Amino acid sequence: MKNIFKIILSIIFIAGFAHANIVEELTSLNNLYKEGGLTKEEFTKAKSILLQNKDKEENKRKIEKAKEKKIEKTKENKIEKNIEKKKNEDLKKTYISLSEFEELGTYKKINNYPDGLFKVLGSPEMIAKDAMMKMYDTFVRKPGLMEKYPEKMMKAMAYFEIFYNFELHKKRKSIEKFKNNYPNISSFTKREIKTLYSLNTARKSMRRSLSLNLENTLEESIERYVFMHNFLEPAEKIEIKLSSKEKKLKKQSAKLKQNFGKLKKTLEIKAENRTKNKEFQKEVKNNIKNTKKSLKIISNLNLETDKFYNSVNNLFLKSITFFNSCNPDCSKQELITMIDAIKFNESILKEIEPKLVKKKYTQNMDNLNLENLSDEGVSTLSLISYNNKLNKKEYILEIQQSTLNLENSGFDINKILNQLDNDGFEIKSISMSYDNLDNMKRWAMKDWANSWRGELPSEIKDKSGNLIEFTEENIQDIKAQLAYNSFNNLLDDTQFIKDSINENLNDNIQEIVNEVSKSGTFNLNDFLNQDFSITLNNYSQLVGSSLGIEIDNFDDLTTVVNDFYGSDMTSAEYADHWQSAQYLDSSSNWGDVTKGVDLISQVGSFDAASIAKDLGADLQTVADSIYAASNVGISTDLEAAAQGLGYSSFADAVAAYNEQHGTNYTEETAREALGQ
Repeated sequence: MKNIFKIILSIIFIAGFAHANIVEELTSLNNLYKEGGLTKEEFTKAKSILLQNKDKEENKRKIEKAKEKKIEKTKENKIEKNIEKKKNEDLKKTYISLSEFEELGTYKKINNYPDGLFKVLGSPEMIAKDAMMKMYDTFVRKPGLMEKYPEKMMKAMAYFEIFYNFELHKKRKSIEKFKNNYPNISSFTKREIKTLYSLNTARKSMRRSLSLNLENTLEESIERYVFMHNFLEPAEKIEIKLSSKEKKLKKQSAKLKQNFGKLKKTLEIKAENRTKNKEFQKEVKNNIKNTKKSLKIISNLNLETDKFYNSVNNLFLKSITFFNSCNPDCSKQELITMIDAIKFNESILKEIEPKLVKKKYTQNMDNLNLENLSDEGVSTLSLISYNNKLNKKEYILEIQQSTLNLENSGFDINKILNQLDNDGFEIKSISMSYDNLDNMKRWAMKDWANSWRGELPSEIKDKSGNLIEFTEENIQDIKAQLAYNSFNNLLDDTQFIKDSINENLNDNIQEIVNEVSKSGTFNLNDFLNQDFSITLNNYSQLVGSSLGIEIDNFDDLTTVVNDFYGSDMTSAEYADHWQSAQYLDSSSNWGDVTKGVDLISQVGSFDAASIAKDLGADLQTVADSIYAASNVGISTDLEAAAQGLGYSSFADAVAAYNEQHGTNYTEETAREALGQ
């Protein structure tokens, strides 16, 4: 025992030196054992003590390292707070700050792409152009099909990543000039950087929806989107027959949310000091006008939904009164209050509309077999699911914060919530009622209890399974505690909420559409001079997309028609017949209507109608093209189309059509006849 005691003392002494080498110590110990200085039992005990001490040293180093990380994190947080303060700087000249500029990223050459993205690979420029057109096809030409094929939206996001990456390469000179000359930059450089910033904002939010962020590599992001495409693709597509009223509600709901999104974006840009007041006034006036119009239409459709949308409209009108009282000199906080009013309205639309607005397409996920997924695939889905749950919690906290701010700014949110409850539209995401902060500081226990709007468990059991009964006094105490905890958590998590990004996906897609549409993807001269076979190929692809089958060109469509009718036409014979054949029972021919559909799918409603007007197309051919487009999944904005034709509204266009053709369509029946 004396030997082991001496060895232990020696080891403890040696271990006291900070730079002692564990390998050398074990070697010395082993040599001593071999020389007979230690028995096997003594050697084992001594080695154990030495290793335990090593573990302690290792743990100590880990603790110190963790402390260093914490100190470093604290420094980072201070830097982030300084950046946050700088967000109040005037960005009218540069549009974005240097910290936001750093987030844009750098171009990276991609050597390998996941299977199924491209049939043929070429130069980076050719691949980027192909990616843009495929993305454009999904987001711009056929947005109505994303509900039917959500997997196509996933693949379009992968194409968007490739497109954005090459945009960094294309705009590299502007990026370099911005970096070197900030804040003294030209208007052209500002415009190019603004485009990248808008696209990158959408990129961040899209990545976040699949548990990705800007730290993930380009390859990781593309693979995640392709993985989700492949996972969702086998789902059975189910079409639901909608009545004309249901179609109208669905369409007006989409317009309302789009207008809310545009107005919110305009206010956010102003609150962040990115735009001049003259530009802001013009944009916000237009946004408010369009949102008012949407609310007026949607709150006068039918008795079942009118009450709900009237409540939404009441809050919106209240927010406009608030805005008019401070405009044109609204402070940042006043603009944030306006933004919060929109966020609150968006949140109740998000919660209630799924019960009111029916989808045209749903997916049966029963045949999505998780057992066939790899361990990595299962982990990816679990991560996305967990991330979305966290996002949902963040979103609810953010809405609670907006609700508190609105109450504190004079908006009677409790009255709106109570009215919705009375009308049968319970809002569960708002778990408590608020008052202004000064009043809440004086609340008694019963006030906190009365403020709780959330649910309580109907019964609670102890660990042994015995039912615990509560008195009314117990329940009031629980409600008060829940409300009080909810309020305190809300205040504690303000920074966390502020840092989170949870924008609506459709807003991001719209942002992409706006920027891509500016990039000159359509050439009118090329369109007018293109061979009719190209028009037929484009139309054939639209038919295939709407039917859910792969049709790459008119040859494929001819094969499908021959199989269906038992005919034996060649594609050339079918094309000749197609070009001059009468369209249904109309005065138009299939050739002109097909060109009209192709035009609508490429440039959108207003431009297509404007071009048609300049080319001398009559109203009947335009109407037939709109109807044919709806049959292959291309929706038309009838108001925009009417304005493109030179009418002030769709109603005026309908009146002109009635006068020309001796019909008596109303605005509603005309929409139905056009498949809208």
